Amino acid sequence: MREDDYIKMFAGIHDLDIYSADAEIIQTEMGFELFSTDGFSEHEDFFTDVPPEITGHNIAVAACSDLLACGVKPELLLQSWNIDDAKDKDYYRAIATGIEQVLRHYGARCLGGDIGVGSPWTYTSTVIAHSAFTPVTRIARQRVPFDLYASGTFGDVNLAVLTETPQHKLELRHPVPPLALFSTDSSGGFLDALENFRRVNSGMTLNFDVMKVIAEEVFAHWPPHLDPIWSLIGGAGEYELVFAMPKGVETDAVKIGDGYFTDDVENKFTMFSNGKPLGCMKTPPPDYRSITPEEWINATINYYREMLTP
Repeated sequence: MREDDYIKMFAGIHDLDIYSADAEIIQTEMGFELFSTDGFSEHEDFFTDVPPEITGHNIAVAACSDLLACGVKPELLLQSWNIDDAKDKDYYRAIATGIEQVLRHYGARCLGGDIGVGSPWTYTSTVIAHSAFTPVTRIARQRVPFDLYASGTFGDVNLAVLTETPQHKLELRHPVPPLALFSTDSSGGFLDALENFRRVNSGMTLNFDVMKVIAEEVFAHWPPHLDPIWSLIGGAGEYELVFAMPKGVETDAVKIGDGYFTDDVENKFTMFSNGKPLGCMKTPPPDYRSITPEEWINATINYYREMLTP
């Protein structure tokens, strides 16, 4: 499935504004209403060998991250289950417990939803919140010099997929600061998050250092015959938040790069390693859902080579 093609197809039919923000945002007389819908699958999201309570925790973190990327805490969640009867009730109870623990952390509540039958199981959630202030989007609200921050480091979920080991419990993050210039989450990996900025802005020069971006766990356990930078290209999501602050306005996050704006139409996103330039983003990262797992490594290699090409 080429997800991007379907997104554009549905957007054309329903006259939707796509890509501009992680959540759907409606302005009203009372402020802003935010909505985000996400679907999850036992197999597609690599939950097969993950303990069910961690599965629920990670599902909820992923669902809430779209609102957190807009600078807003989730308030309400509606859910739809397709239950696979091959699992017992205790399995789904543990998943629901993991979801509920995350909702309580943010002061949100589940309103219920719908239950159906399917194999393998799938889960869909819609998270809702209200904001009195203008939410942060992927489009820069000011074209000023900035520092690029992240809520954490990247690549550990792609490491788990590559080495066929269970995912760990995702960290609970605060919403991005209201003063953030632009923001997104890493639901498709780090470079996919940067692509969210690249496709909706112009004249953005953005520099990032892979030594600050890649998780220590990746450097410690990545297969020695493969480049750890590939962990930033892969499409498994860590659901970390990537955002920019005006230059000199510090915040409690990991500073991973910086940038500024020009009058050019094209953007320039450059990858560094300890201050040495390595390559630039030229096209979107691979659409891993449109190719078979057997093709993932070659697609990653080819994209990395493209980045390194002058």
